Amino acid sequence: MREIYPSHYAAFHCIAGACPDSCCKEWEIVVDTASAERYRSVSGTLGERLRQAMITDADGDIVFQEHNSRCPFWNAQQLCDIHGELGEDALCETCRLFPRITQDYGDFIEFDISPACPEAARLLFSMTPKQWQLTERSSPAMTEEPPEYAAANMRRLQEQRQALFFRLQDDSASACAQLSACLTLAEQWAGVSQEPAAVPCMEESVLSFLRSCEVLTSDWKQMLEQAANAPEPENLLAYTPALDQEIRLFTMDMLYRYYLRAAYAETPEAEILPLQMAAFSVCVVLLYSRRLGFHTAEQRLRIWQLFVKEIEYDENNLEELEWQLETNAAFSPAAFRAYFASLGGVQ
Repeated sequence: MREIYPSHYAAFHCIAGACPDSCCKEWEIVVDTASAERYRSVSGTLGERLRQAMITDADGDIVFQEHNSRCPFWNAQQLCDIHGELGEDALCETCRLFPRITQDYGDFIEFDISPACPEAARLLFSMTPKQWQLTERSSPAMTEEPPEYAAANMRRLQEQRQALFFRLQDDSASACAQLSACLTLAEQWAGVSQEPAAVPCMEESVLSFLRSCEVLTSDWKQMLEQAANAPEPENLLAYTPALDQEIRLFTMDMLYRYYLRAAYAETPEAEILPLQMAAFSVCVVLLYSRRLGFHTAEQRLRIWQLFVKEIEYDENNLEELEWQLETNAAFSPAAFRAYFASLGGVQ
């Protein structure tokens, strides 16, 4: 079995109480069946707390009932009582694995760390785009499952993804220009193209979509409300080398996580969708940065991180975004290219 990792994967360690946005905060913790059974047999005060905290939600999942928008076992020191008393092995699957991502393709597995975690996002943005590389190792202990896709199709997608990585690492043009070029390439590969059409204002369309989504965190709600009520800035966003690098790295990481999933899709448009998702996320960061006056990498990191936490980790929000990207002309590849070209300094 081949295992594939991005450059920053091995460097990740949970920073626990020092985390500025713990995954225990403003997020529902789903408890897997095996952990729930174990928790029902725990003795003492902690056992009583565990049994009282576990409830079944509207989706039929066992979850920890939140207390003041936080996991009831996240203590005043911002540490986990379950981990502290029972050890790491006692954590439920959600807590034990996050922010690690595993995508099993049958004959190989790709691993990543989600930028929904602030420390994972910091590690991602601490690299240069050319330092973002994939490494491979063999794991003989794991048994391969027969792939559920055509091998030739997967090889094609892998080659295309690598070509997109090279394009994003090429600093002869700006990140947004390279992202636009990647969208064009993906359309050509899929045999799909659209002529530019008159569409609603990109920023207003983005805001309209975000306001229709379920909001998970108070910080995101505040940023969204402020951005929606802010007047149109007179000046364009200062396009800095740091911002350029963030766009490249985030897009590469999103392509790593999503692009090969098109092997399971039935339509060629699925190969364009990950690039549209990346372009949409870039639009969100540019919009928030312009309207809220965010100029520092630290401020932007918070937007990147919360975008993943709010959209990618909410099944309904993610499904609705994918639907909008597939059907809404305001979010077509041509519309994204036009928007990036309209921003003056972002070219």
